[in-house]
Amino acid sequence: MTAAANSSSVSDPPALLGRDAFTGLDHRAYLYTGAHAPALRRVTEAIARAHEAQSLGPGGRDVLFGAEVEARAKLAAMVGRATADVGLLGDASTAWNAIARGLAWEPGDNVVLNEYEHPSVVLPFLRLKEDGLEVRVVRRGPDWDIPADAIAAACDVRTRAIAVSHVGYVTGLRHDLAELAAIADRHGIPLLVDASHALGVVPVEAEHAAIVVSASYKWLLGPYGVGIVIWNRDRLPGFRPGLVGWRSTTEIFTDDRFERVNVSDDARRFQLGAPSLSGIAGLSAALSELEALDPAAVERHALALSARAIAALEDAGLEVTTPRDPARRAGNVAFLHSDGERVAARMAELGVPVWGGDGRIRASFHVLNDGDAPAALVDALREVTGA
Repeated sequence: MTAAANSSSVSDPPALLGRDAFTGLDHRAYLYTGAHAPALRRVTEAIARAHEAQSLGPGGRDVLFGAEVEARAKLAAMVGRATADVGLLGDASTAWNAIARGLAWEPGDNVVLNEYEHPSVVLPFLRLKEDGLEVRVVRRGPDWDIPADAIAAACDVRTRAIAVSHVGYVTGLRHDLAELAAIADRHGIPLLVDASHALGVVPVEAEHAAIVVSASYKWLLGPYGVGIVIWNRDRLPGFRPGLVGWRSTTEIFTDDRFERVNVSDDARRFQLGAPSLSGIAGLSAALSELEALDPAAVERHALALSARAIAALEDAGLEVTTPRDPARRAGNVAFLHSDGERVAARMAELGVPVWGGDGRIRASFHVLNDGDAPAALVDALREVTGA
């Protein structure tokens, strides 16, 4: 048994969250967090308690909606914003649709994205092409980078927004939000950020974005079923999402409820109906685990492991597409492989789950991984490929 597989051994550096904090984490190295995190015991217990609270009737609603307030407060503290700036809904894709449909634009206007964007960010804008919105996609350079200058060059007087993932899911490229905000400010447009591969592993400077969106089940170590919206009302005052539901409103039982929409003054205007409140309780429990860790230590840990992985993969002769510069990456490390899906499936059988497909393989390093994880990645690749 390798050191990575022996929970009693001490690796350098050790994991920041031990295996006993999770259910079923008996892998040689769990490197699938960029797709979804393993199950935290604390999250599972919180979900069960929240669901059981439904049997309490009216008192159960107090428990469930109280957990929602707690989760919003914890997320706000994580990014240095107020609780009122945070809204929770069913998923990140719904949030992106609400944002895209809420932007003010005319036929011939454009939004600027890049080729590393996830479909959840791209598709809501592509749908608006049918109505005359131009979707500009900035292409990567030969070095796999997408510099801020390339994004700036794509903007003009008809640009209405820049939409970008803080950390990309394709290569793990991390953008400088302050740099992109300066570009957006010069054009008087909002910077819209997806932080699904950043929030929980590297700092997300939400003050630079008009809106930040994130999933719940990746680097935040939470469950599926929660979409996070952080609305910077200083940068985008009065924004009205393009979707509305009963939880978007200040009060549903008003005398004029059949005549006008009374949306909430804060980020709760992004909320639609009843989300997975038990899932939100689980997310709150996951956030408590992360709160107990030094955010700077979490970032250092992920960067140290990703640096080891990049070096080991390059020594093995593989083409790594993730930046070497620690300021330009986070926990994801990606490399090219023409048969990535098959190789990833075999690696999972060997106890080293990674994401594979689209001509690449991606390994994700987070607080649950120790210093043996990069070597376990390369060892499993050798076992599968025979190289």
